[in-house]
Amino acid sequence: MNHNSSLHSFGLWLCLALMLVLTGCQNAPRQTISNTTNSELFVDDQFGAATAAIETPEQIFAVPAEVVSELRQQVMLYGDPFDRSRALLRFIFNDGTDMLEYVNSATLIASDTLQKRQANCLSLTILAYSLADALGFDSRFQDVDVPEYWITRSGSSLLNGHVNLVVNPDSKFAGVGHIVYRRHSYLIDFDRVPSRTQLRTTEVGRNAIISMFYNNKAADAIVSKNYDLAYQYLKAAIRTAPELSGNWNNLAVLYRHKQLLAEAELVYLHSLALEPDHSNTMANLAMLYQLTGRYQQAADLEDKVAKKRLANPFYFVMLGNEAYERRDADVALRHFRQSLRLQPNTPEALFGMARVYLLKGDLTTASRYLQSAKKYVGPGPERRRYQSKLDLLNAIAKQV
Repeated sequence: MNHNSSLHSFGLWLCLALMLVLTGCQNAPRQTISNTTNSELFVDDQFGAATAAIETPEQIFAVPAEVVSELRQQVMLYGDPFDRSRALLRFIFNDGTDMLEYVNSATLIASDTLQKRQANCLSLTILAYSLADALGFDSRFQDVDVPEYWITRSGSSLLNGHVNLVVNPDSKFAGVGHIVYRRHSYLIDFDRVPSRTQLRTTEVGRNAIISMFYNNKAADAIVSKNYDLAYQYLKAAIRTAPELSGNWNNLAVLYRHKQLLAEAELVYLHSLALEPDHSNTMANLAMLYQLTGRYQQAADLEDKVAKKRLANPFYFVMLGNEAYERRDADVALRHFRQSLRLQPNTPEALFGMARVYLLKGDLTTASRYLQSAKKYVGPGPERRRYQSKLDLLNAIAKQV
C-alpha cells in the first residue's frame, strides 16, 4: 500500500535541492536500533509554534462508533472467516458508486479516509487496521522493500515507499479482489501487481506507522513552505520512532531549507549512523558538501549513490524530469530512454517522453507516448489524468 519536494531526499521528496522521504506510498525508512532521540539535534529556537494541531495517535486510528456498528452488522453476521474477510473488503473499498480512490498525497486519519473516500497506501493501512481491530481481528503492519521511486509535487521530487496490512483469519483461503490470501492471513493493499507481492517485507510496529504518518504530514508542510508546522510534525515523528533514519533525513532537509547548514549536516550524519546505506540521505549530504565547498567528499558520496541506482529505471525517470524542468530536451530523452531500456513500458518514463516531444513541438509523437502511458498505468486518477491530457493534445492538433 501506500506506504507517502525540493528536497533531495526527504523520505519523501527532493528536487535537485533536497529529497524528502515519504510513506504511504511514500517512503517507509528501514528500521534500525537506537535508544536515544538525540534531543540536542533539535533547534526549537529556530522555529515557531505549529499553525495546526498535531494529530494524536488516538485520533489517527479512531473510527466513529456508528461506523463500527455498521461494520459489525455487515461482517460479523458471517461465521466463516473467508466470508468475513470478503465482507470487510467490501466495506473498505465499497463496490458501489462511492469507491475508495487511491490518491498519493492523501495522508489522512482513518475517519477522514472514510469521509473523503480517498487514501494512499499509508492511509489505507491505517483504516484497514482500525476496522480490523474493531472486529477483534489480529493484524500486522508491513513495510515493503520497493525500489527507489520518485514522484513530483509542486516542483519537488518525493521519494515513495510502501506499506500494507496483513490480517489473520482462522483458515486458509484463495485470492480475491484486493486481497491476497495466504495460509492463515490475507493482505490488504492498493497495489495488486503480482511481482510486488514477491518483494521482501519487514514487519513494523504501530509506532512506526504513526511516525510515518507524521513524517508524511511534515513532507506536505515542507512542500507548502510551512516550516514551523513541518518541524513540529518531524519532532512528533522522531519522538514516536527515533530509530527510523528517514525521519532524521527529513529533519535535515528542513534545516537545509532554513539555511541551517551546520545543523543539517549533524542530522544527516545521525541518519546515516542509523542506516549507513540510505541512498537519499547520502545524496542530500553530498549536496550539502557541494554547497559548502567540500567537493571531493561530495563526489565520493555521489559515486556511491550512483552505483546503487544505475539499475533502477525510476532513477532515470527522476533525472529525466529534472532535465525537462531545465528545458534540456535531449538530455531528458536520453534519461527516459534509459529508463525504458531497464524496464519497458514504465508509465512514468512514457509520460516523460510525451512531455519532451510536446516541448519539441512534435504533437504526433507526444500523443503516441501519452497513449502508451495511459495503456500501462493502472485504473484510477492517473489514467484519467493521461486521458485529459490526450484530449487537450488532440484539441490542439486540430487547430494546427
